Amino acid sequence: MMLTKESISALKLNENGAIASLINSQKDAASINFILENLGRLPQNFNGAFLYDLLNHERPAIRLNAVRNIGKLNGNMKTNILFNLYKNETDTSVRREIVSSIGRQRNIKNKNVLFEFLKDQDPKIICQAIRGLIAVGRQDKEIKERLEPLINHPNEMIRTIVYKEYFAKEKTKTSEFAHAQTYSFLKNMVVKGDVCEILKY
Repeated sequence: MMLTKESISALKLNENGAIASLINSQKDAASINFILENLGRLPQNFNGAFLYDLLNHERPAIRLNAVRNIGKLNGNMKTNILFNLYKNETDTSVRREIVSSIGRQRNIKNKNVLFEFLKDQDPKIICQAIRGLIAVGRQDKEIKERLEPLINHPNEMIRTIVYKEYFAKEKTKTSEFAHAQTYSFLKNMVVKGDVCEILKY
């Protein structure tokens, strides 16, 4: 069978383990990765058990895409398995994707796992954990108590996220227009000036 995006999409809709069988039949890592990269949105009843087996693959790219697809399993993720992988994983991209996938679940039950990620040395992992916690429960008392002290974190990126969420006095006003719309007097116009000054208007 020739591997194409279309053939992969068709197989994933036949929930009889077809994708798992296809991956098991592949001899090279590039083909496995191609399948994982092109799975797209997964059906509600998709059996992703085979993805957990790929978490032990020698190639980081395959582990990364396995984690990414596990994150699409519609709340059926085995968080404990991903967390154990995170503790032993050496590839930075895979570790970051684990945090991102768990955060995207928006499940309050993952709160304590996300708290663990706040102890990481990688600022991007901490930022992803913060975003995940905010998505889980912005007004949750315990989450707020854990995140507010990060206003004093040595990393500027982390401080900025926490400041905007908990300490900014005024939230940014939502524009009255959709992203692609603007006032008629601004259309087809070239504006000359200092961008820092002009953007205020």
